[in-house]
Amino acid sequence: MKYKKLFESIEIGDVELKNRIIFPPISTNFATLDGHLTEKYIRHYERRAKGGVALIIVENVCIDFPLARHGKFEARIDSAEFLQEWKELVKRVHKYDAKISVELTHDGYMEKNVNGFSADKIEEILGKYVTAAEIAFKAGFDMVEIQAAHSLLPNKFLSPLTNQRNDKWGNRTEFAIEIRKRIGNKLGYNFPVTVRLAVDDFKEGGIDLNEGKRIADILAEAGYDMIQADIGLGPKEKRLEPMAYEQGWRSYLAEKIRPLPVPVTAVGVIRTPEIAEKILEEKADLVVLGRTLIADPDWVNKVKERKEHLIRKCIGCSECIKARHDEDVAIRCGVNPNVGNEEEIAEAKEKKVVAVVGCGPAGLEATRIAAERGYEVHLFCKEFGGQLNIASIPPGKEKLRWLIDYYRNVLKGYSNIIIHEGEYRRKSIMAIEPAGAIMATGAEPFVPFSIVEDMVYVYDKILYGTIKFKNKSIVVAGGGLVGCETANFLAKNNKITIVEMLEEIAPGVETVTRNHLINELKEKGTKIMTKRKVIDIKKGEIILENTGNGQREKIKCDAIVVATGGKPHNPFIIDGISNYVVGDAKEVRKIVDAVREGYMAAKEV
Repeated sequence: MKYKKLFESIEIGDVELKNRIIFPPISTNFATLDGHLTEKYIRHYERRAKGGVALIIVENVCIDFPLARHGKFEARIDSAEFLQEWKELVKRVHKYDAKISVELTHDGYMEKNVNGFSADKIEEILGKYVTAAEIAFKAGFDMVEIQAAHSLLPNKFLSPLTNQRNDKWGNRTEFAIEIRKRIGNKLGYNFPVTVRLAVDDFKEGGIDLNEGKRIADILAEAGYDMIQADIGLGPKEKRLEPMAYEQGWRSYLAEKIRPLPVPVTAVGVIRTPEIAEKILEEKADLVVLGRTLIADPDWVNKVKERKEHLIRKCIGCSECIKARHDEDVAIRCGVNPNVGNEEEIAEAKEKKVVAVVGCGPAGLEATRIAAERGYEVHLFCKEFGGQLNIASIPPGKEKLRWLIDYYRNVLKGYSNIIIHEGEYRRKSIMAIEPAGAIMATGAEPFVPFSIVEDMVYVYDKILYGTIKFKNKSIVVAGGGLVGCETANFLAKNNKITIVEMLEEIAPGVETVTRNHLINELKEKGTKIMTKRKVIDIKKGEIILENTGNGQREKIKCDAIVVATGGKPHNPFIIDGISNYVVGDAKEVRKIVDAVREGYMAAKEV
């Protein structure tokens, strides 16, 4: 086997895992408002178990409702009322020879530190952990995990930044030790308890790696059966990484706390089996694949079957993060439209000829699903990947090419797909006599003012390298995502000013990703001017109007790059048959919208 370490068994306490791959606790918001499990919730974890993972750790479960609720739709394990629901989940995961744990979470009532907790309150909270662990034990869970990272309560006891108590709880490891001790006393030490541990707070004066190693040693000695090495109080960006972060960058945290007498797990942006195997060879005993298994629940089985080329990799688009952390709604995935449904695509009873016009993400997903249904699918394709090609060019966006590669590889496996390359022609499409057509013709740049020769350029020409600038003063008109990423691309070799009519740039972009992009622009010296409208353009200068006070100002520059986004491109509509317009051809939005609409149209056509 190519990836020997990935598929070696390992023990956590007395529980044997069939491989070294863990699906971690990623909040889904699939539970109800009062904490009950739903069929969607259970099916989500069952599907990952079916995909071959060895251990599933169920998300962010509330042990002290409602005061310590950590998320709007957080599942509960604080009462026997929920026992039967958890039993059903465990049963359905165990069906696939996967083990299951549950993350016991307490946010400390959102207090910034633990200094104000009375001794009685701490005792009460410890009892909540024991009660939750006992419910998990009775439900058949193989183990439980304590969330002691990400600013949750045990992390606050562990960190010198949030624990300055002068009683016994001022011994910063005492709280975590007591949790393990009391669960062990109640349920026996043969029932494993693991910990997601902040081994570095990523904050000055907090836990550093030397302290993290000391804490890990103490907790392993106290009886914790496995330690996930993670971050603590620091910025969300370090645990909800934007697309630009390198694969496996956090794995050094696991390496630095080894050796330990218990397994150590690495987390963070592990997408490919090559990287996972290397981490297991050098830095950790197990690996966590979170967003990776959201994007493709069959990742493990595909690797085992030597079908790595068919993995639908997480591209780091952060749609799951935007849903959970910005909107507090059910998670979604930019590349996997089946998240939250986990449905099987049924073969159509009646075989049809279907035309898919356009091969960006909407068209490619529509082609995949229509082919899966058994249709004869004709894909009319001008540029395979569509807008993904240009979107992958700005700094940090290279992972978008993974999605192009996925579709290229997966579509090769269907004998019922015929690809027609070149410009779209109504005559050519009608010649195949389709029963239905899915129009996924994408978008074209939107240019809101006249082109001034040798002064005004459109962003696509810049990104594709048709026009090149060096050591120039350039104004980028448009502060949406397209404008910001174009500016970021140009800022390496030029002096850039972004001009945006709205009050802020990159509106609607997931918060962590947006902050990362803005910081990168500022580090490159980019000037950002909001509430400004371009009024006039002349050779060497532009005139702006302040939309707040109406005042005008003149800016000297060598060029202006129009990056005000796109507009739907609809070359024609095919009449007389069922017709679906999807993706940017319908309305210019994001990858997640394109993929989902392509999926839904192909189910309906």
